[in-house]
Amino acid sequence: MLQKATVSIDVSDMTKALTFYVEALGCKFKKKYSDDWQVVSVGTLDLHIQQKASGTIGAADHKRDYSRHWTPVHLDFIVDDIEPICAKIENRGGTVEKKTFSEIADLANCADPFGNGFDLIREDLE
Repeated sequence: MLQKATVSIDVSDMTKALTFYVEALGCKFKKKYSDDWQVVSVGTLDLHIQQKASGTIGAADHKRDYSRHWTPVHLDFIVDDIEPICAKIENRGGTVEKKTFSEIADLANCADPFGNGFDLIREDLE
């Protein structure tokens, strides 16, 4: 029986990753399993940060590459205001690729320093 869903994020530098996810996104450090596997959390979601070298096999014959890459599955972080977090993302080595604003919601398409994409979303919940 399933107990909980978590997300794993591959990175090439654990120290840089922990700094980014804690200082830029406000995640909380939760647990260290090893030097190459540590956990941060946001709300009730655990993010398992796993350090894996560039060039190692990720799946089948696909080698890990930490340049910006696309995947159909990504994280959305719900925030009160995207602007201050976008500034922190850029100051900690991430990128903000596009911002979209409307009266009821704002969206920022971003990537961490390892090319993993995610979005920031601010939405009116009324």
